[in-house]
Amino acid sequence: MAELRQDWFDELAEILRIPSISADSTRGDDVRAAGEWVCERIRAAGGEAEIVDWPAADGATRPLAVGEIRASNDAETAPTILCYGHFDVQPPEPLDLWESEPFEPTIRGEWLYARGISDDKGQLWMLLKAAQLLAEVGELPVNLRFACDGEEEIGGHSIVEFLDEDERGADAAVIFDSSMMARGVPAFNIGTRGLCYFHVEVRSGERDLHSGVFGGAAQNALEALNRTLAAVLPGEDGRLPEPLRAGLVPPTPAELEGWAALQP
Repeated sequence: MAELRQDWFDELAEILRIPSISADSTRGDDVRAAGEWVCERIRAAGGEAEIVDWPAADGATRPLAVGEIRASNDAETAPTILCYGHFDVQPPEPLDLWESEPFEPTIRGEWLYARGISDDKGQLWMLLKAAQLLAEVGELPVNLRFACDGEEEIGGHSIVEFLDEDERGADAAVIFDSSMMARGVPAFNIGTRGLCYFHVEVRSGERDLHSGVFGGAAQNALEALNRTLAAVLPGEDGRLPEPLRAGLVPPTPAELEGWAALQP
């Protein structure tokens, strides 16, 4: 078992050593290398994988690691699970707060330290390793379709566009990008908070007004904007007002029961 664990550590350490910082434009080759690593692990499990260079809004391309591992038996009729994870990481700065090099995996006690180990390279590796082990013994019960990106930390628009155009579909989707509630207790995430972007222009007068002369009497555009934002942002209960909540689907009773069953 000790040899097996060392072998697994060495394998995981390969991607942890890649500084795939998507926010750093000089690290494009590293981000792509991390995507190639994901493809290699899919192939190691007997699947097929490739890097898809998806065009981005800035004229560049973003590497997506796309692949599939077929079910061990009756793959044509087995369910297909779409698996998402990302292989890019946040910048490691400030470096002086690190006790070890961020891109040199280090074990201290029972913990492994490296940039990306918990977001999201560690989780992605666990999925790939589990799929490999199940496939090797002929017990992979479903088809696993992978769509992983290297720009989640800067928005992740490419993967959304890719999936919109991918006609193969899936029976269910699982995102491997979250934490655990406790040791041995998995999280039960059915959604995460998203982002909304708005461009707002506030005009409080038909022409420029001198603040020293008209200040206090004329409406201040900044003050009006602040009041508007205060009315839109969540209250003490954290709930967004309508229409920002329009279309949100509440958890089902079965999902709530499943969540309750996981409580430590």
